This record gives sequence, structure tokens and C-alpha cells, in this order.
Amino acid sequence: MDMTLEPQHLPQGSRLDQSRHIGRKPVTLAALGATLRRRWKVIGATILVCTLVAIVGGLLITPQYDAVARIRITPAKQAPLDFDTAKDGPLDQALVNTEMATIRSRDIARRVVTRYGLQGDPEFAGPAVSARRGPIATAHAIETATSAVLRQLTVLQQEKSYVLTIGLRSRDPVKAARLANAMAMAYIDSTADLQTSTATRQEQSGQTALQRLGGEAEAAEASVARYRADSGIVQGGGVGTINEQQVVPVSQQLATAKAEAAALRSNVAAAERQIAAGGSDTVSAVLSAPAINDLRRQRTEAERQRAQLAARYGDKFPALVQSNQQIVALDQQIGLEQTRIIEGLRSAARSAAAKAADLQQQLDALKQQIALNRQAAVRADSLQRKADAATAAYNRMAGTVQQAAQAQRSTEPQARLLEAAVVLARPTYPNRAAIAVAGMLAGFVLGIGAAATTEALQTTIRSPEEIETMLGLRFVGAVPQLGRRRLVDENGRSCTPAETLHHRPVSAYAEAFRTVRTVIRPGGAKVIAIGSTLPSEGKTTSALSLARVMALSGDRVLLIDCDVRRAGLARDLACLPMLGTLEVLRGEATLAQAVCPDAIAGLDLLYVCAPTFTPVDLFDTGAMATLLGQAREHYDHVVLDTPPLLGIADARTLAKLADGVLLLVKWNATPVSAIDTALAGLEQDSAVVLGGVLTMVDTHSEAMGGLYYSSRYNRYYEQ
Repeated sequence: MDMTLEPQHLPQGSRLDQSRHIGRKPVTLAALGATLRRRWKVIGATILVCTLVAIVGGLLITPQYDAVARIRITPAKQAPLDFDTAKDGPLDQALVNTEMATIRSRDIARRVVTRYGLQGDPEFAGPAVSARRGPIATAHAIETATSAVLRQLTVLQQEKSYVLTIGLRSRDPVKAARLANAMAMAYIDSTADLQTSTATRQEQSGQTALQRLGGEAEAAEASVARYRADSGIVQGGGVGTINEQQVVPVSQQLATAKAEAAALRSNVAAAERQIAAGGSDTVSAVLSAPAINDLRRQRTEAERQRAQLAARYGDKFPALVQSNQQIVALDQQIGLEQTRIIEGLRSAARSAAAKAADLQQQLDALKQQIALNRQAAVRADSLQRKADAATAAYNRMAGTVQQAAQAQRSTEPQARLLEAAVVLARPTYPNRAAIAVAGMLAGFVLGIGAAATTEALQTTIRSPEEIETMLGLRFVGAVPQLGRRRLVDENGRSCTPAETLHHRPVSAYAEAFRTVRTVIRPGGAKVIAIGSTLPSEGKTTSALSLARVMALSGDRVLLIDCDVRRAGLARDLACLPMLGTLEVLRGEATLAQAVCPDAIAGLDLLYVCAPTFTPVDLFDTGAMATLLGQAREHYDHVVLDTPPLLGIADARTLAKLADGVLLLVKWNATPVSAIDTALAGLEQDSAVVLGGVLTMVDTHSEAMGGLYYSSRYNRYYEQ
């Protein structure tokens, strides 16, 4: 990338006009932080002024005392004529709001005013109103004081509860406590009076209603009894009529009987199928009968004996004949037993079927009777509901009348005092600490606004982009502002910025001038004038620093102090030369005789011995051109430390003699309008401007890369 800089002839036209049409960069957090650092004095002054105003204002406000009394309201039972009374339930916010509105009523406040004579108190009635006399004036004073009390009254609910706080403000702490307690007691007394009068009215109306409801309940009960007797509805000891209570057990018995009959019928059917298939010997009931099993065991034993006898004797053997007869007899007994068992199964099945039929007839009869009873019970239930309603109404009214009678005899109010107001030792208003903090916060906000406004109205240069867009110049470099910590040598003694090049040759300050040297094309601008719009923009320091950096890079450099009115170079280096620039221009000395070597090898200095004020234009006589011609032959670069461009004609003459001008712009200080005027003069003289250099730049600003990049580059510099 080409970092050299060609000489630049200024374009025609006012740069100030151009700057009006070129907006600044958008606001960012980094820019805002930089603004706060630059304008901290404005912000601090605004905060201080606002805080002092708030403190003074707080001291001028008349102190006020807020006394607070706490009461607990008891949720009143609903009116006795309201039958849906709920003794316990959730918080009734409507009730709380109603009682709060009652406390704020004019009637309660008027009671306190008349009781304590506040109509004659200047604080509440006013000096003019309280001094008047007469019935009309007194009435007006009472209403005025009542309105004032309500304005100073606050009624709040304590969280979500039935506890209310009653606060009253006054200039007198004793008066505030007394009136807060008076408001609480006036409300409590009003609830007691209201409760007593209400109970009296309800008790009187309740007695009349109770007599009427008693007659209605008696008539309804008698009507129910007559109808039940006429319809023959007989209630059992449990739920429902006697017939209804009998249905369930009969149904259960019927179900059991039907199940037994079905089982017996199934056994009979199975036995008949088995007999049809293979005789009664295959019937399961027969096979499982103990008697038959015993007979078969005997037959088996008889057959075994017969088999033994038949094997040994002939058919006519008596014992064998007897065994055959025994087997025949056992077969007959088994047959008789089988017949008896099967007939028993048929008899049990018929008996179970008969029992089930009988239970079915009983159940059908009960259902018919129940149907008749239900038809009559519909009417009986209707009459009973009317009788129950009349009885319930009578009972509720009796309880209501009793409660009203008790409330009439009782004087307990609907609210009670939990905590009486006390006399405060310190005022609650104004909160001077809070006012001071608010003033400080307001000052901070206004300070930010003032800083932003000042920044918006600022017409100075703070970034490389502004040099290029607002001035139409190339940006050459940015020279950082060195703090006190940097302006010390290796022995801890203070030094000038240019002297730091000895002690810290690798630093951000030195690197800035190396950048300036780099962008000057070798062999191009050999004579370089260091100019600025106004004084104190760092010309002498920058000229010396640039010359030393060039010398450190191996160039032969001559630095000529051309500011004859200040002689800043000799003053900064603490030198007392005998010969200098004026002597050479006047022909009193040669260049070789007047130059002095610098501590940096390769750099020669031509001082102004002492400040000189002369009307003669020393630089426009040809002597300066001759001097520069000689310097061109012996040096690689000639650096001219010129006076300010505005107000000093010498600067414009030197700018024409130089190959190029490096215009120094003090960061966030030099007005754009002044720079534009100086550049306009250079335009008229056809001077060559090499570019703009920002001097004394805040190391945290965007011109130096901001906080992020400057901290990242610190590792490349000597600390």
C-alpha cells in the first residue's frame, strides 16, 4: 500500500461551506464515552449547580409532619333481612373501599373541624377567613377548614387486609397527631351510631315479619300431615316408604332363587342326557353319591370272590351260586339308589322353580304398590317443600330478630383503633436527602444534555474523517497527548515531548511522527513548513519531533526556527545561541556558522536567538530563498517552524517558499472556521498543502483507535 503523499493544491471554494453539508459520524457508545470524557467539566458543573439548587429549595420548604393512626375495620354482618349471610369469607375489597370513602367524607372531617375549632386555625381556614366573625363567616370557615383537612388527609389500605392507615399532615407535629387520632375516633363513633340505628329499624321490621312467617309455617305443616293421612303414605324408619324398603331384599331373594332353580334345572337336564346316552350309571350325581360308591365297592369285592371260586370250582358250587346271588342283589340296590337320586334332583328343581315364582309375585305386588305411593308422594313432596321453606324462613327471621335485638343493646363499633398517632420528632416532608439526590440525578441528566448540545454545536476537528471531509485535506497522522507519567526521563526528571524520543524511541508518540515521515515521498517535498492556524497547537514541538525522527532514520535534517516573535525552539531546548536565523538573513553570519548540532546525530538546528518584533518582512527579501537554496544542497530535509497562519504574514510567505505545508490541527480545539480562513489564505498564495496532522490527541479517542485498538497496540511500544 502506498503511504507516500503527493503535494496537494487546495481546491477552490470555501471549505466551511463544504463542512455545512457534510454530517458527522453517527453516535455510538464509544463516541458517547469520549464525549463524556471531554465534557466532564460541563457535566460536573451542571450536577453541582442542580444539587445546590435542590438543597437550597429543600431548606426553603416549610417542614410538614405526617401523623399516622391505624384502625381495623370489622366486616359487618350483612343486613338481618339478607338471608344469605356469610360469617366467614375472603377479603371484601368493596367493603374496604366503602369504608375508606366514608373516612374521606366531609361529614367525618366536619366533625373534627367543629370539635377542635379548626375554623379559627389559620393553617386550615386561612388567615383571612379565620379572622371573620358572624354566622355566615363561621359556616364558610368551617367548610374551608373541612376542605383543607381533606386535602391533608390520606387513607390507605395496609396490604390486603382490613387494616387502614389514617394520615394527616400539619406544620405542627402535635396538631398532626391530635387530628389524625380525632379522624380515627370520629369514624369509629360514626360506625357505632350507624350500627345502633340500623339494628333498631331491623328489629322492628323483623318482629312483624316473624309473626307472619310463623302462621305460614304452621299452616303448611298441617296441610302436609292431612294429605299423607288421606293418601295412606306410610314412611319407614329409614329412607323412603316401607314398600320401597322391602323391594331390595325381595329382589335379592328372587335373584338367589332363580339362580338356584336354574342350577337345579341344569343338573336335571344333564342327568337326563347322561341316562339317555348310557344309563343312570353315567350320571354325575350318581357317580358322586357315597351310598352308590359303597355298593359298587361291595359288588367289586363280590365279583373278585366269584372269580376265585369259578376258577377253582364248577358252576354248581354253593359258594359260587351264593356269590352270584349277592352280585344280583347289589345291582338291584344300586339301581334303586340311582333312581332315588335322579328323582331327588327333579324334586329339588321343581321346588326351586316354585319358590322363584312365589318371590316374583311378591316383587310384582310391591312394585305396583310403590307406583301408587309415588304418584301420591309427588303431591306430598310439593307440600313438604313449601312447609320446609316456610319453617326455614321462620327460623332465619327468628335468628335475625335476635341478632338485631342484641345489636341494639350493644354499642360495639364496626372498627377499633389499633395504633394511635404519635408526635414525630422529625418532619416527614420535605425529604431533603431525596431532594438532593433528585437534584443530583437531574443535574446528571441535564449535564448529559448540555454535553451533547455542546458537542453538537462543536465546530472543532476530532477525527481523521473530519479532516478529509470537512477540510478537504489528506490525513497524515495523529500525535497523542503525553501525560505527566510519560514526560519523564530514565532518571525520573520531567522532560519535553520531543526529548522523549531519546528515552523512548519506540512509543506511540515517536511512531506518530514516523508515520508522518513515511507519507512524505523521498525527493519530493524537501522543504517542509510546519504550520498551524492558531498559537499553542504544538508547531515547535512537532517540528522538532519530526526533525529528530527523520534524523533517527538516517536523514540529514535542518530545523529552522522561523517564529521570530517567540523564539520557541531556543526556549524549549533551554539554549542561548549567539547566532541564528535573523543573523543569517541579515548577512551577519553564514549558515554553517549559525547552525547548532542537536543531541540526535544528523540534525542541525537554526535558532532564533531572542524574540524580535520588527515591521520588516525578513522572509520576503530573497534572503530566505537563498538560505533555503543553501540548505537544499547540504540536507535531505529542511523543516520550517513557522508562526501561526492567522494574523502573522510571515507564515504565508514561508508557505510559498516551502515545497509543502504540513497543517497542524489541535484535536478538539481549533475551530473549523479558523482553519478554513487559514486555508483560504494558502489558496490565494498557491501554497502546497501536504495534509493535516492532528496534535495533542486524547489517547482514548477514535483518532488514536479508541480504547480497544490503542490498548491492543500498547504491546508494540515501550512502556
